[in-house]
Amino acid sequence: MFALARTVINRAPRASTSRIATRSFAAVIQTPSGSSSSSPSRQRPLKLSRILKEKVPVREDHGLWGFFRRKDNADELEGEAKYEIIEDPQSRQKQTGRSWKASELRLKSFRDLHTLWYILLRERNLLASQKEEARRMGISDVPLQVSSTRVHHTRKSMARIKAVLNERRLAYEGALKIAEAEREEKVDQEVLNSMKGAWEHKIQHMKKRKAYLVRRLELKLAKKAAREAAAKETAAKEASTEPRPTGPERVAGLLVNS
Repeated sequence: MFALARTVINRAPRASTSRIATRSFAAVIQTPSGSSSSSPSRQRPLKLSRILKEKVPVREDHGLWGFFRRKDNADELEGEAKYEIIEDPQSRQKQTGRSWKASELRLKSFRDLHTLWYILLRERNLLASQKEEARRMGISDVPLQVSSTRVHHTRKSMARIKAVLNERRLAYEGALKIAEAEREEKVDQEVLNSMKGAWEHKIQHMKKRKAYLVRRLELKLAKKAAREAAAKETAAKEASTEPRPTGPERVAGLLVNS
């Protein structure tokens, strides 16, 4: 992912700086024109020397040009001359800055970090392409080698972006755990309040039931007392209305009772 994959066909002998003026960016394999009856699987492949000499026509706005650094005077040049194949000795002397600090990256939004990551990834692939080209051409001069400081700054910045994103991920997961704990606490409190309300309702119902039974018992006792009082009153009335025996009847009654 972090390096441009290239297939090395033949490693050229070590060359001097004067031999790196021209170089083909790509090769094209054209299908040889033959009879229409011949099968493509039976056609013989082109020779390697012919493949290496041919180039693929590429548009000016093609994305693969981004893997090569544009020269300062690229507007005055045309085609491949706009781009650097290997590290320019003059560009090594330019001040390229430093790597991004984690404190600076923490102030960036996710969109800015996403954009910055791909800018650094493009720079890293660009440096890897220049390094591979220098190795393929057998260049050993230090001024033409890829600056290890640039590679270090690029890798360091990308590592710090990953560290900042990991911090945000951990903070997000921690916030989710806190929110889940608060939600569970809220649910538990709602369940407890519901059970407490049901218990209080049951207690109120039992109190009302007890009061009802007490009133019913009191009413029953009052009715019983009223019936007994009415019976006593009726008996008293009946006793008062009966005639008292006189003479022989009274004496007979006294004798019987005795």
